[in-house]
Amino acid sequence: MKLNLKFLFFYLVISAIELLIDIEIWSLAEIRWVSKPLLMILLMLFIHNNIQTKEKYALHLIFLFAWLGDVFLMFSNPIGFPLGLGSFLVMQVLYIRYFLKSIDFKRVNWKVGGLVLCLFIGYIVAFLSVLWIGVGQVLLIPVVLYAIALGSMAFFAFLRNKEVSRINFLTVFSGAILFVISDSLLAYNKFVQSIPQNSFWVMGTYILAQLLLSIGLVNFVIRKRLNAP
Repeated sequence: MKLNLKFLFFYLVISAIELLIDIEIWSLAEIRWVSKPLLMILLMLFIHNNIQTKEKYALHLIFLFAWLGDVFLMFSNPIGFPLGLGSFLVMQVLYIRYFLKSIDFKRVNWKVGGLVLCLFIGYIVAFLSVLWIGVGQVLLIPVVLYAIALGSMAFFAFLRNKEVSRINFLTVFSGAILFVISDSLLAYNKFVQSIPQNSFWVMGTYILAQLLLSIGLVNFVIRKRLNAP
């Protein structure tokens, strides 16, 4: 089984442009108004090009909300961040919903699963305690809800380990962990203190996270259709 990678090639090209802008090798920041919205569109085209069943629409919906989040976060006005946060919150919930399709809870090793859950809970609580003072009353509840959704997404990505191939599990789980890292960097920079070259690290981990997640989920859908392990 071979994936059609044409649109992933364009995704990598646009990603390189994004990162060159972030590290200020290119000073044409205006390009970002085209390049950043293109990222999720290219992943949606990749999905559309490789999945012929109705299941592609569920994946399209995930990346549609990721696209909305990307676009909203480009605006510096006060409403841009809350709308972006809300869009990504919906995206995380949709990821969780999709991961649940490939989890048989009767087969879960809850000794390991419970340990991983405790690690994620510990990280969320510790990180929120760091952000607490800087978040403010208006965004406090949305940020807490998003942190819970983000940690849950990564946890449910882990629970797929018994139901999918090793490579598929590692691809998707690595993408989920990179997403946690990306959003943690974004939140720390916004609410605590500025990180040098923060945009580069946030976008770099985000770009790779979405790439791995899209490849893993497309592969999962195709192999499920072919009844492959």
